[in-house]
Amino acid sequence: MRVLVVGGGIAGLTLAGLLEGRGFSPDVVEKSENYGGLGYTLSLWPAGSNVLKGLGKYDELLGDADQFEEYHVFNHNGEQLHEYDMGSLADEYGETFLVWRPNLIDVLQTTVSEGTIRMGTTVTDVAQHADGVDVTFTDGTTGTYDLVVGADGIHSTVRELVFGDVELTYHDMTWWAFWVDPSMATTGEVQEHWGAGRFVGLYPTEDKLACFLAATAPEGTPDPVDERIERIRTTFDDMSGLVPDILDEMDDPATMWHDDFYDLHMDEWTKGRVVLIGDAGHAILPTAGVGASMAMESAAVLADELTRTDSKYIEQGLSHYVSRRRDRVDTVQKKSRRLGSFVMVENHFLAGIRDQGVKFYSQERMEGYFQEFLSSDI
Repeated sequence: MRVLVVGGGIAGLTLAGLLEGRGFSPDVVEKSENYGGLGYTLSLWPAGSNVLKGLGKYDELLGDADQFEEYHVFNHNGEQLHEYDMGSLADEYGETFLVWRPNLIDVLQTTVSEGTIRMGTTVTDVAQHADGVDVTFTDGTTGTYDLVVGADGIHSTVRELVFGDVELTYHDMTWWAFWVDPSMATTGEVQEHWGAGRFVGLYPTEDKLACFLAATAPEGTPDPVDERIERIRTTFDDMSGLVPDILDEMDDPATMWHDDFYDLHMDEWTKGRVVLIGDAGHAILPTAGVGASMAMESAAVLADELTRTDSKYIEQGLSHYVSRRRDRVDTVQKKSRRLGSFVMVENHFLAGIRDQGVKFYSQERMEGYFQEFLSSDI
């Protein structure tokens, strides 16, 4: 079976590695010229990290990641609302890791053969016919495939070419990310500071500490680089605790990552011999911290289904993939939206009620919240 994977990120590399391990020879194209150091700390939950066991790369992940051991929630004044021990969940379901995205990409790259990935390349045209898919690439070359997989992110070119203009959903939030002094947090300890319509999170991995800032904002609010630091200081200046020290760490606004909170819900992930995985088909808000895990899960399920079919019955295999993933993806997406609304409530009075609720949100209830996600089939 001739398979093209468009997008060499977490979803695409996971799929390509799994397919190679099962006798396929997929082609992968990635629009970036090189991977470099793009990205910050991400959470990798067991259902995602366990995929690396099937790739024989789990031990390599352990060398590049920290175990997520403690979760601390603070209010806007720096008062700790609750501390949660993540160890009991790890004992039952496996460890959750905090990993620098480039390190995960490096591990996944080693699962595919040299020459499999064409960097600096994506697609410009996708034309389906009865026996396959004709693809034109940005470098002027063409190819014909039995299956094209869109794994090219929330702004997917494959999705636009095949499914048309699909609207993303904006969630009235914008965010920034940058590195801060690692001594501000202990290894394995996540800290989140919740204000009214504001959020500050610290996520350690290796010798790095990523800071994520989020604030409510109308869609399309400009973020000029030369005004960025002042905008952030004005937005977060009444928060206490570690927040002033974190804000003092901002030095070069041009190196700070900025984006808005969008997600994507599609009724259909397949059309003929084209299928979407990861953020290209089911982007989930970063508030849930499960996007990478969900992408790896989807790649694993698709690889499994492709080994059970052939080019003649490929659409049936894709239908099985969707039926296995749809309920889980929809459930996690709904949870991420509810969590985002809860954390980012803008009204000060309601934020105070939220904070009181967190104080009484027990360890057992926290574990119960995650158990459905951790225990259900992928």
